[in-house]
Amino acid sequence: MESVLIFLLATAFSIILNNILLRFSTNFGVASRQSQNLVRWASTSKPTTVGISFYITFLLGSTLLFIIHPELALNSPDYLALFLAATGAFLIGFADDAYGTHPWLKLAGQIMCGVILVYFGVYIHFFSLMSPGLLYADYALTLLWVVGLMNSLNMLDNMDGVTGTVALSILVISMGLAIKGVGLNYFFYLYVAISGSFIGFLFYNWKPARIYMGDTGSMFIGLVVAYLGIRYFWNIDTSPDNVSYLRIGVIPLMAFIVPIMDTSFVTIARIRRGVSPMQGGRDHLTHHLVHIGVPEMFVPILLGFLSLLSGGLSILAYVLIPEWDPMYLISFGVYPIVMICTFSYLYRKGARIGRMKAVIAEREKLRKEFGQTENQEELELLEVAH
Repeated sequence: MESVLIFLLATAFSIILNNILLRFSTNFGVASRQSQNLVRWASTSKPTTVGISFYITFLLGSTLLFIIHPELALNSPDYLALFLAATGAFLIGFADDAYGTHPWLKLAGQIMCGVILVYFGVYIHFFSLMSPGLLYADYALTLLWVVGLMNSLNMLDNMDGVTGTVALSILVISMGLAIKGVGLNYFFYLYVAISGSFIGFLFYNWKPARIYMGDTGSMFIGLVVAYLGIRYFWNIDTSPDNVSYLRIGVIPLMAFIVPIMDTSFVTIARIRRGVSPMQGGRDHLTHHLVHIGVPEMFVPILLGFLSLLSGGLSILAYVLIPEWDPMYLISFGVYPIVMICTFSYLYRKGARIGRMKAVIAEREKLRKEFGQTENQEELELLEVAH
């Protein structure tokens, strides 16, 4: 009952706050983000203020927890790690939305967020399970994970409703693991409040979106899901055998498969074209799904369902199968491979259709500019001249 009340209050507060921000901050962040060559699927610019509502909801939830449980300030390094790192992520995104910070400065801030987590003992336990001397390799992996997801969720914020839906699905799966592990404690209630802020955001971000999250929101969300990944998907109980070590890598791959696929596909495609992976463009998985015929409104539903399905399988692999044998590894290892291959094919197919549509659109533009012609050879000459 307490969880439901917290969720409803957080959702209502988020909706009201986003409405206030929408009314009074209609131009915040738009110019700065356009100057950074951010390309969205929608053709019109919208306010990018919703990250402020994320953080205020998180801050109010944290304040209430500190009042009710003041011992958290001294006895919960995990909580302090989340609070301080999330605050840092919010400030990085806010500065970028407001002023357009240099990419290297933004990267330094993301690394600092990862350092905060490591400093308070929130880091991935993987290499050190094989050998205690590899502890610094775990630190490096943690920084890579945090920076990667903060940028991945930022890149995924390119179409109405997508990032909020995917992040909400990961949060829901994490809450399920939290209940399994420690029950309804203060962390769970905080996750409920954050999920309410996501719902309040989606109320305004679903197609047609009236507001975007901006870097303020995507940096915050990326840090939160990175923290959840470390706490609930990477650091699982394992037995000292190689199969279980492999399980540690397979479970987070399944749970975070949507942002991992999108970032990987876009990065590889842009490097092949000789383009910076950080440059904006309509070449994401979301865009190419629309190219192959998926209605734009159903893209976030499809990716959210895939994220929930993958997260559910990760819970199955962790909770219901305490000890793995090679057969389990093959069974669960095949799933992400099949998903990656399937969506890689759809991505490439959508890219081809997108290029064809661009050529057709350019030809139509030339016809309107130079006049109608039935002579294909003349049209091609006009294209070359243009």
